[in-house]
Amino acid sequence: MNTVRLLFWSAVTYAVILVLVRGIFPAESTPTISLTGIPLIVMVLIIVRDLTRRSTSPSLQRPIETSTVFRPNPVQFLNGQFRIAASASNSYFENAVRARLRELLITKVSLETGLTTETVRRELSDPSRGPRLLEDESLYRLLYGPAPQRGLARINMIGDAITLIGDWKL
Repeated sequence: MNTVRLLFWSAVTYAVILVLVRGIFPAESTPTISLTGIPLIVMVLIIVRDLTRRSTSPSLQRPIETSTVFRPNPVQFLNGQFRIAASASNSYFENAVRARLRELLITKVSLETGLTTETVRRELSDPSRGPRLLEDESLYRLLYGPAPQRGLARINMIGDAITLIGDWKL
C-alpha cells in the first residue's frame, strides 16, 4: 500500500512540475527528452528502492539449542524410584508400581502364548485361572496378592517380581 501512495504522490509531483515547466516554455515547443524521460527513470528508481527495502533476505539457520537440564543416569533414576516405592502409601504402590509390573507380565504372557492382552488380563485377574495360566503360584501371589509392608519387603518384592517375570516362559 505504501508503494501505491508513493507512486501517487510521485505522479502528482510530476504533473505539477510538468504544468509549471509547460507554463514557462512557449506552447509551440516540443517537450524535451529530459522532461519526459527523467521523471520516468526517477519513478522507476523510487519503486525499485521501495521494493528492495521491503524485500527480505533469507536468514541464517541457527542450530536449535538443547537444554542442559541435569539428567541422572538410569541407575540413579531407578534407585530413586525404588526408594519412593519402598516408602509410598499402599494405594500408590498398588496403583503405580504393581500395576506396571502386572502390565509387563501381561505383555510377556501375551507375546509368549499368542493370546490378546485383554484375554490375558481377564485370565490373570481371575484367582482360579490366573495361576494356571502362569503355571507359577509365587509370581501370581507377588503381583495379585496382598501388598507387602513398607520398606525392604517392598524392594525385595519388586526385585523378585522382575526376576520371575524375566524368567517366565510357558
